Amino acid sequence: MLVAGVILLLALGLRIGYVEGTSFKSIDDAGTYNRLAGQIARRGDYRNSTGFDTGAGGTHGPTAYFPPAYPYVLALADIVDGHQAGGPTALKGERLEGAVLGTIAVALLGLVALEAFGAPTGLAALTLAAIYPVFIELSGTLVAENLLVVFELAALYATLRARRSHPIGVWLWIAAAGLLTGLATLSHENAFVFAIPLAIGAAAAAGRTARRRAAGALALLAAMALMILPWTIRNAVELHHFIPVATETGITLRGTYNPASANFHKLPYKWRFYWSIPQDRAIEHRAFHEREVELSNQLESRATHYIEHHPTAPLTVFWSNLRRMFELRGSYAWQQSAHAIGLHESDARIGIIAFWTLCALSIAGAFTKTARRAPAWLWAMPILYALTIVFINVETPRFREPIDPFLVLLAACATNTAFTRGRAYLRSRMRLSASRPATL
Repeated sequence: MLVAGVILLLALGLRIGYVEGTSFKSIDDAGTYNRLAGQIARRGDYRNSTGFDTGAGGTHGPTAYFPPAYPYVLALADIVDGHQAGGPTALKGERLEGAVLGTIAVALLGLVALEAFGAPTGLAALTLAAIYPVFIELSGTLVAENLLVVFELAALYATLRARRSHPIGVWLWIAAAGLLTGLATLSHENAFVFAIPLAIGAAAAAGRTARRRAAGALALLAAMALMILPWTIRNAVELHHFIPVATETGITLRGTYNPASANFHKLPYKWRFYWSIPQDRAIEHRAFHEREVELSNQLESRATHYIEHHPTAPLTVFWSNLRRMFELRGSYAWQQSAHAIGLHESDARIGIIAFWTLCALSIAGAFTKTARRAPAWLWAMPILYALTIVFINVETPRFREPIDPFLVLLAACATNTAFTRGRAYLRSRMRLSASRPATL
């Protein structure tokens, strides 16, 4: 317990040190998160104005483009440090809050490893997560994935913990896992896919009969829906449409599936905002007089139309983004990704080397007996999440952040196995030396 506490203090110190030692400029999504946090800190909600240019893409009226959890968490930092107006002065407090979130994620990853593999591997995972440069770098930026990882790991831990709880505790842990999955989805819409493997885990924890298994899965899904419901109701009232979480589908899909992105020679199918797509200039001019949902529907229709006329495009995007996920798409790709989140190029380069090292360890870990102790549904989580991004956009390390914890788990399995075997070898050598007769 003392060792774990020291490691967590190290994790917090490294993250705070990174925030204090680096500059940061909130651009693109980070700038919007900062602005929304200021609105929430002052008014308690996204600005529900019907004025022009208050929605995504230059539309007017209320917005639901960005899921609410991360802006609300940033708003808490603004309130605590007194920078409710947002802007550059609020960035320091928001980044320090990110350092705290990153440390919480480290602790949760250690708990997940403890539940899935045992104490030695849990300690190894805790150590690796604490010093992993990618996690340290991201904690100093404003990206929703920082919060998503916290809820993702908390939901995973609750599901694992349910397996060894008493009868009442099982249902409490399952309910907690569902609520946390809902919060993960309210942090980043893609996280809804976690409900599938976690529901399987809840079913297994609930009991052996088909009835109890079904009840376990339904309980998790119901708790998840209950957490998301208030925001869905808010969207129905403010935007007059059924929008479970966000209106980002149209802008997101069209950003990849369009002629300009397809023909960009430096990085084919690189995502771009629709304003920079020549074929969508007319939509850009009309958006000023439209609502967010109308714009999303138009852009989604255009993206679908493009795919219909280029049926192999999703496969091309998949292959390109898969290589990009593993930092194998060339320097231009990772440099652009780093710039998009305000990450310094030198820091991003260190992160890439650390990621490749982690991949090598995780490959070794995948073949260990320790890794096979975890339930199969656990490994489905990163695979399903990867499928939600590889067909659209993979900007590293941001979009890969919810996947990296599972690589850390595998790397911890490899590290612990190597340590255990090395210790056993040394002990056998010592016993052998002690058993040899002394010679004159």
